[in-house]
Amino acid sequence: MTEMTAPERRLLDDLDQIAPRAADEKFATELYRALARTVWRREGEDGELSPSFQRAEWLVDTWRERHGQAHLDLAQSGAEGEVDRAVDDELGRFGWSHRPLHTGRNEPGHEGLPESPPPPGHGERMAPVGPADERDRRAHEEADAELSRKS
Repeated sequence: MTEMTAPERRLLDDLDQIAPRAADEKFATELYRALARTVWRREGEDGELSPSFQRAEWLVDTWRERHGQAHLDLAQSGAEGEVDRAVDDELGRFGWSHRPLHTGRNEPGHEGLPESPPPPGHGERMAPVGPADERDRRAHEEADAELSRKS
């Protein structure tokens, strides 16, 4: 991994104040999701934090390892960018606030990182199909059947 930035150091220092939460895998997973695809800023300080999926996993694992906890496979596990209330509350106590990451621009913190495809078993086949998607699929099937019948 690349050198740690000042906002990353500050985040880990703040997380060390809630060290018992490092043992909570649900909280660690929600922390990863909150860090990835989100821009974090600490009140009164320069710099922002917007880690890549891989970097967010590394930050969570670094914090967990500091407190005797095992590595978690989190990168590209889904729900990146969703900020759980517990994570928001904990980080908010230390002056952290967040906004969604604007994905239409390059993020300097992501430069130089190797490309990272989704883990096996993820991707489109894992995407949930909502009611509208299912309705559209059925409509296309019915239209195709009608065209075939008329031919």
